[in-house]
Amino acid sequence: MQVTYRADAEGNWGEFQPAPGVETTQEWLTMGDKTRLFCLRWQTGAPATLLILHGLGAHSGWFIDMGNALAARKLNVWVVDHRGFGRSEGPRGHITDYRRYLRDVDAVVDAIRAAQPETKLFMLGHSMGGIFAIHYAAAYAQKLAGLLLLNPWVKDQSKVSLGTLFALITHGIAKSPRLFAVAGGPEVMTTNPEAIKLLNADPYWVRMESAAFLWQITLMRGKVLSQAQRITMPALVLQAGRDRSVVASATEEAFRRLGSADKTLQSFPTYAHDSEFEADRSALDDTIAHWINAQAGQLQAR
Repeated sequence: MQVTYRADAEGNWGEFQPAPGVETTQEWLTMGDKTRLFCLRWQTGAPATLLILHGLGAHSGWFIDMGNALAARKLNVWVVDHRGFGRSEGPRGHITDYRRYLRDVDAVVDAIRAAQPETKLFMLGHSMGGIFAIHYAAAYAQKLAGLLLLNPWVKDQSKVSLGTLFALITHGIAKSPRLFAVAGGPEVMTTNPEAIKLLNADPYWVRMESAAFLWQITLMRGKVLSQAQRITMPALVLQAGRDRSVVASATEEAFRRLGSADKTLQSFPTYAHDSEFEADRSALDDTIAHWINAQAGQLQAR
């Protein structure tokens, strides 16, 4: 069933509800500094679990329809709102040390493994979440069975004036909470008119980020290719052909740099950057589910 905008949805793309063979729950996970992170969870009893890390400004609500589809394809799915985004606690779009995100992701991974100790855990990072996923997979390889990247934010297409760039750098190094709007709007995210309606009314979409945050993300992106070289686990890299947010050739370079012997690059020519909003996303969902289930089956057979 095609998703349409609902005025009462509060940023949710799709309906988060149980289905035959699928249990859905909302989780609040408390980090070491007492900040609580919001998660959506689909439990199917399958041997493989996918943790999705969202991109800049986004949140778990945008991935509800995708979570429903992947759960229907026999995967357990978790989606977490990063601190300062979506429903999670923390200053909106502000952080002074990017390693905090990696510690948060590790805490979520540990929570999943505690709840499902026998699961084969895979991680998918979309856009900014792809940068987090690469850094995490390089540092915590023993905790993951495989890595998926969807339109990773290795290099972007946005143009920032020299004055804004100078302000970002100087304020960012000083860990300033001053807010900047550097990302594009719905026009670079999706071509789906129903999703555009959702985005324009979404109270959880963080449209501005602090100079400190943007500087920390810049530091992460500066290391992402060297981090990719350290990754040896199976990897699936997915790139939308009509992406107006990130540079596809940079995604291809990250793919080439991956140290994985088992790696696949696949493009989806008609999709936009926020591919979770595609009116027909079945090709992407099928690809993700097939790859994960095949990898999990290989691990079980060993």
